[in-house]
Amino acid sequence: MTHCWIPKTLDEVCQRAAGRRRYHARRQRARDERQLKIMGMLVLLNWPRYGIGRTLAKAFLVDPATISRDLNYIREWRARLLEESDMTESLADVLITRLVVAGIHPRLGYICTTTYTQGISSLSVRRGR
Repeated sequence: MTHCWIPKTLDEVCQRAAGRRRYHARRQRARDERQLKIMGMLVLLNWPRYGIGRTLAKAFLVDPATISRDLNYIREWRARLLEESDMTESLADVLITRLVVAGIHPRLGYICTTTYTQGISSLSVRRGR
């Protein structure tokens, strides 16, 4: 039996909508944090293709379908990064590692800057679009 919600006042409608926004924002933050951790693990494991999903699902206590969606998003984002930026895989992995350390999810936007001075290069990332 389902519970039917019938609002009595505009205030009830607004409170429920605000609660739903908070709920979904909390879930999205948890998803982004989980994906950042997964990105870091994939870089360390050299991007395994098979057998990692169930292990990650158990480690993060989520459904395997959730991890599958996360892995698909991360791999597609990395493939676009390699294609659009025309960078090597090792440079992309360094960029991903810097994003993970800085706690910046690619979905939120970032700016990466490379400097090369007298034979020494550096890569820095920050939030932004």
